[in-house]
Amino acid sequence: MLWRQFRPREGRWDGPCVSGGCAVIDLETIEREISELEARQPSYKVCERLSWLYTVCDHLKAKVYPPEGKAELRASTGGSDFLDAVNGKPYKDVLKVVDEHLETIRLMYPKTFSAIIARINELG
Repeated sequence: MLWRQFRPREGRWDGPCVSGGCAVIDLETIEREISELEARQPSYKVCERLSWLYTVCDHLKAKVYPPEGKAELRASTGGSDFLDAVNGKPYKDVLKVVDEHLETIRLMYPKTFSAIIARINELG
């Protein structure tokens, strides 16, 4: 179980979050817990727990996998023509267009292409 339970007779908390703080949980653990709860008979307690787990799961997935069809690129105030053009556009479509043009840059301006790739590699 992912949650802690207070044991009043024993005066202590029971569960994975004992002695020194809570353990870090990952997306796989949350999805496994969701599967276990979905297999149970529905009750208010199960539904409440599922709603919390769905929320956390969606939040973690949004960090790992950006939603498709959503604008991931946002122009900053006073941005360039490029940032203004991509504002609100689906990032996968934007990257496809940029990739097509980067191939031309690679052929015509190899040093510029290498510099762009180096800067991108430095990002992450």
